[in-house]
Amino acid sequence: MLRELLRRVEMKVIQENRLDVVVRLHTSLPPGRIALAGQPGPGGGATRGDIRMGPYAGETEVLIPAGYVRTVYDPAWVLSPDKRRYIATNNNTPVELPAPGLPFSLVFRAEPGAEGRILRVASAYEAASKRRVPPPAFGPIPGS
Repeated sequence: MLRELLRRVEMKVIQENRLDVVVRLHTSLPPGRIALAGQPGPGGGATRGDIRMGPYAGETEVLIPAGYVRTVYDPAWVLSPDKRRYIATNNNTPVELPAPGLPFSLVFRAEPGAEGRILRVASAYEAASKRRVPPPAFGPIPGS
């Protein structure tokens, strides 16, 4: 129910303010080298993360590279007191990554049915920002 409420609030904001597209940071957490590893909350509490919106809430979104993170703080893992599982714990040890680092993204969203508009705005941002770095095994996108 919370996802549906937040989806409706976002759509209301878009419509009442006559916005073409909403743009926001994809996640408030920097990427970790360990894909999808849980990031503990402050004080090592429950795993934190962003509220699942976008496709999880029935909305279309496009993610575009916005830059790169060169310093990451991967979670550390400790054995639970019952010795049955590993638990992610806070780690304050920075790890420096080689260039370009790990990408983070901006999310471009609009109301359902506006996928063409999202793609036009996201594509224009990507072309203007020049933030995309092609992977070593692939060349640049033709025309970029």
